[in-house]
Amino acid sequence: MTGAIYDLIDGDVYALNSQECRTIEVCEDNGLVDPEDPFLCELKQRTLGTFYEKRVFIEKIRLGSPIAEYQQGKPPFLARAFLEIGNSCDRSCWYCGNNGLSRSMGCFGCNIWDEKGSPVDINRWKELIDELHRLNCQSLFIKGGDLSRDRGKTREILEYANQQFEKIFIIGHKTHFSPEDCDYLKNKANLIIQTDSLSDIDNRHLYLLITDYHESRELPEKLPDNAILDIVSRNFDSLQPDSPLNSKKKIMKTNLERFTHNNKLHPCLANSVTIAWNGEVLPCPMMRKQSLGNIRDRKLWTFLKGQPDSIQEFWKINLNTLKKCGTCEFRYVCTDCRALETAKTGDLYAKVLCNYDPSKGMWQQQDA
Repeated sequence: MTGAIYDLIDGDVYALNSQECRTIEVCEDNGLVDPEDPFLCELKQRTLGTFYEKRVFIEKIRLGSPIAEYQQGKPPFLARAFLEIGNSCDRSCWYCGNNGLSRSMGCFGCNIWDEKGSPVDINRWKELIDELHRLNCQSLFIKGGDLSRDRGKTREILEYANQQFEKIFIIGHKTHFSPEDCDYLKNKANLIIQTDSLSDIDNRHLYLLITDYHESRELPEKLPDNAILDIVSRNFDSLQPDSPLNSKKKIMKTNLERFTHNNKLHPCLANSVTIAWNGEVLPCPMMRKQSLGNIRDRKLWTFLKGQPDSIQEFWKINLNTLKKCGTCEFRYVCTDCRALETAKTGDLYAKVLCNYDPSKGMWQQQDA
């Protein structure tokens, strides 16, 4: 048995071996321990615990009300909504979603899709923006291939969204944004610019840096703070043990809010909704086969009612529900991409992009 201590103040996670876990269990049960135990002395030195002469009860820290989520009629918290207002582009990038290829952060990239359907019209997009505002959605991500191909439509939707939202992001390839576009957008939205070159990254915008998996080792250890790394591959086979996608690099620093969230909900899917270019409602921009229905047939709020066919069923796929992750001590601080796992395995609950063995408490090592 292995375990971990989560420091929700400093954000660090400390892995424990089986003996250390047994010692912690004795402490949790108010049993007798040796105050000279080097392990316990180190925990005290790191301000992770202390000794008491008498038995004490210290309630676990938690956020919010334990009954808040059971209040009838209370709308769910929506952190973000992805609005795909277009589905056309002339670039033919090899890693585009249209080619059925895999990318680790494709949700924040521009993609087009080989799908049937007719585009949602401007008036319905405005109605959806109104609905999202009434649902108290925190931020909008406007995307959909090359949005500059219909600047009039893009600007009309953006102008309308600006009346109700402060946090708006526009996503596109670097070639989609002319200097004129950048000047127009700078006071209306945050740009997320997709590029494959570090030299394109300055401090004016957010950037999605595209990197072929086989070239990812050539990147510097520290990327600019305004750059998100999107690792792309044709199949993500033969991953190296030290890859950011499956190694201990997946383990993130934490805090009380993130730890509480990940206890109940998926670290990425939760509190998010995607409305595709043809009106399909998806849990993620990259999960095209998991449509919940179409906003031409239903109001948006009906997808958020918490029923068995609602989007919350995807939100609830926390790492406790995954067979491999359920016994892992790092499950509350690990990243996870359901879209990538599902694309690779065909199973919504699979976990293959991880080289940690919870039963042994060991990470696969790099071959010498």
